[in-house]
Amino acid sequence: MIEILHPCKDRGRVTQLTAGHVRIVDTWPDAVNEYAAMAALDSGLPAIDSDNPDAHTRWIHFPWRATLVRLPDSGMFHRLRTGRNRYLITDTEQQQWAEATIAVAGLSVGASLLHTCVLTGGRRFRIADCDTLGVTNLNRLTGSVCDLGMEKSLLAHRRMLETDPYLSVDVFSSGVTPSTAREFVSGGEGVPRAGVVLEEVDDLPTKVELRRQARAAGAPLVMVTDDGDNVIVDVERYDLDPDYPAFHGSVGDIESWCEADLRDPRHRMRLVGSIVGDDISSRVSEALAVVGRRIPSWPQLGTASTVAGAVGACVARRIVCGDTVLSGRARVRIDELLLGSV
Repeated sequence: MIEILHPCKDRGRVTQLTAGHVRIVDTWPDAVNEYAAMAALDSGLPAIDSDNPDAHTRWIHFPWRATLVRLPDSGMFHRLRTGRNRYLITDTEQQQWAEATIAVAGLSVGASLLHTCVLTGGRRFRIADCDTLGVTNLNRLTGSVCDLGMEKSLLAHRRMLETDPYLSVDVFSSGVTPSTAREFVSGGEGVPRAGVVLEEVDDLPTKVELRRQARAAGAPLVMVTDDGDNVIVDVERYDLDPDYPAFHGSVGDIESWCEADLRDPRHRMRLVGSIVGDDISSRVSEALAVVGRRIPSWPQLGTASTVAGAVGACVARRIVCGDTVLSGRARVRIDELLLGSV
């Protein structure tokens, strides 16, 4: 995806790129000043040689942008990028968040969750989606018409690296399926299990299998569902209670169901309805009644997607950092905030 080049060890490649048709962005002059301002207030920051940028920088080549960027090295960059998080997120919490593997399955609402996790300093990710960006996605996904038809996982990966090129990202470009859910949650040889699973897939058998695998791995799982302008947050702490029922028990022992039964249209709508529950906004309830007849799929808004990103990423970080976040369901109702004001 990108090249991370040492200014001395990779001088030949840097020279080759700078001699070509690439845009050069040099962040070092501003970065060193910002670092000096931080260091003046924090004696614990490592000293740097401001006159020797080669000792503290890397050149990052973004081929899809035809751009070469000089940035501080990984450690210095992370300290600068998260500098305004301090005290709102403690240094210990910031390290815990950066070191945890955050597994995001589904990159519609999940894309908002993912990028908020990146913004707050997450650095290790596992992402999955098999879909491509379509015109109807642009009501809730931050995207460009120039990218229509491209894989959502590729677009998400690029956006992540443009925020922090030192991230570690494992991409499941074919999405998560019941057959790959174990690898997605538990990793593999030498690969850590997910510190938290953010489940935002549409496929019911995959939803169920991700819970089976989260339970087996002892991984917490968070799902955020849009409800008009509002969001529903579901937390399942399989790390604390391996026997906690999937979907809070709203659909009984669904983990015992086989994939064929979960895909059976005679069962699917009833199960999905039970998972979502009856306590949804009146407009969503009205819209769901005409899915397949007047509208092709679940109605969604960019407002809810944005709120979901903030709420879900916050819940995930609090779990990873050891806050008391219990299993259960909660709601964030913008409708109630506006009641009587319009």
